[in-house]
Amino acid sequence: MASEIVTELQAKAEAAWANVSRQVQGMDRHLEASTGPGEWTAREILCHLLFKPGFTPSGLLKTFADRDLPVIDISSSDTFVTPERQKMSLQDLLGALDAQRQDLVDYLGGLSEADLARKARIPLFMQFMGTDEVPIPMFVGAMFDFHWTDHSGQLAEIRKAVGLPDAS
Repeated sequence: MASEIVTELQAKAEAAWANVSRQVQGMDRHLEASTGPGEWTAREILCHLLFKPGFTPSGLLKTFADRDLPVIDISSSDTFVTPERQKMSLQDLLGALDAQRQDLVDYLGGLSEADLARKARIPLFMQFMGTDEVPIPMFVGAMFDFHWTDHSGQLAEIRKAVGLPDAS
């Protein structure tokens, strides 16, 4: 049976996924749209959420440790749009993102309380969390509560810019 922490993290993942999914409904023809010059397009946002090609959330979380913490350098400005991803449809991008979300949810389901205490050093977190030593629940929570939510907001702004109604 999943711990309360894992259940809460899985719920955050589901809520963030539902929000992103709502925001991109009907945007098939608008993947290259943005809110203005120099702003990220819908495709860039979705590719950014996917991280580097080959990335798996479980693979990243497996590197978290009890001591000799790994350093995970996250750049907030990488979009990770590759030639392959440039050709992907909205459904392809969503499928890849959902597969990553499911990988994470499945991995979390197998973690013990001790596993959840493993940490990594993530310098980016020092800016907004006041620490760079980040346990798994803090990382996963931030990924969905802040990262996905922030980018869902950007997708909502693109919806407006292309004349689509608010997501429901």
